[in-house]
Amino acid sequence: MRFRRQTRMVGVVIAAAALVVAGCADKKGAATPSAYPTSSAYAPSSSSEVPTSVQSPADLGLGILPVGRINLEGRRFDAPAPEHPANPAGDGTAQCRRLTVAVAGDLSTVEGAGIANGAQLAVDQHNAKNPGCQLVLVRVDSRGNTVTALNQAKRLVSTPDVIAVIGPTTSSDAAAVGPLYNEAGLVSLSPSATAATLTDKGWKTFFRGINNDDVEGESLARHLTGTLMRKRVCVISDNGESAAGLARAVTQGLGSAAVESCSSITPTGTVDIPARVADITKAGADGVFFAGSPRDAGPLAAALKKSAPQVVFAAGDQANSADFVALAGDAAPAAVLSCLCSPDPKSFTTEFTEKFTDAPTRFALESYDLATIVITGIDARRQTRVQMREYVSRYEGNGLSRHYKWAPTGELLDNTVWLYRIGPA
Repeated sequence: MRFRRQTRMVGVVIAAAALVVAGCADKKGAATPSAYPTSSAYAPSSSSEVPTSVQSPADLGLGILPVGRINLEGRRFDAPAPEHPANPAGDGTAQCRRLTVAVAGDLSTVEGAGIANGAQLAVDQHNAKNPGCQLVLVRVDSRGNTVTALNQAKRLVSTPDVIAVIGPTTSSDAAAVGPLYNEAGLVSLSPSATAATLTDKGWKTFFRGINNDDVEGESLARHLTGTLMRKRVCVISDNGESAAGLARAVTQGLGSAAVESCSSITPTGTVDIPARVADITKAGADGVFFAGSPRDAGPLAAALKKSAPQVVFAAGDQANSADFVALAGDAAPAAVLSCLCSPDPKSFTTEFTEKFTDAPTRFALESYDLATIVITGIDARRQTRVQMREYVSRYEGNGLSRHYKWAPTGELLDNTVWLYRIGPA
């Protein structure tokens, strides 16, 4: 598998030659080793919010590449690609009345559009092979406004032909509309809402297509203290919805290795980089975890490389972006990046890009898988909301990204976090 997430063209130019995988020479000529050199056990597995002035890493010959999976203990494990993944096209004999699948959430971002396109691809592949069951996909864009999301959800539940929702895409939208969907018996499968508390509500209609912040945070924290042998780690985050929860989970997972004096939460875009670097240095930290916007993560990684090159820099899902690569500069290859998103199989990337021009974003693959699960339910004649909820709750099978089976809470039973690195594509 190869992993190259969607980026947009912009105008800051970074030198591809400076971004080598095993390490980068700093201004004094000293090499800063990558946490995952390609010659080690961390070689790539075989198997957005984007600024208007950053050049695409793909155009520089760079990619965000999978290192491998880690489990809850933070240990690396390899697994083959899922065998016999569900195919939305089925056998071409499906029959159904008019049914609508909604994809809902903040679709105004690059990532949100990619999630919607992932679901669209699955529906289109189904419709192309099944003339007797032509499904409708409707895009419901909350633009990140929970009031809007709630009003849209009211319309969805009152529309009889809406059989399922792919989404919401954000945890805040999911928290707002979850009670309404649950009351209406309308199943929702989210490819990207990560707040752990969403499955504590007793809802019977919410199913998460990835793991949650607690799983990612605990896994990465144990990886930092175990495999990477970090003893003193600063946890820094912005106050964004997903960042704060992930930072809390990492701090808890680090235990005594978390250093309070150099840890902080600040509003997005206001991270005082020099002050944070000074705190990290003063604390004698040998590791930093950052949760939040890549526009803050990139400059922090770059500043740390200059002032404290021995410190391992790790970051969560949001740093898997063109922003981080461009703004981190020659510090990017040394960074440890985690994501709950799975690498995109080459076949999926090809089909997605041919249809939508741009390459898949994070969670587009998971959206495709979740839409496919709904479609297989429809093809199996589970064509009422009650039948669809029952079908999903008992579902077990492979998608392109992973194996899907849910606990009664709506959490996946399989815990998997992926590690990524920056390197030549």
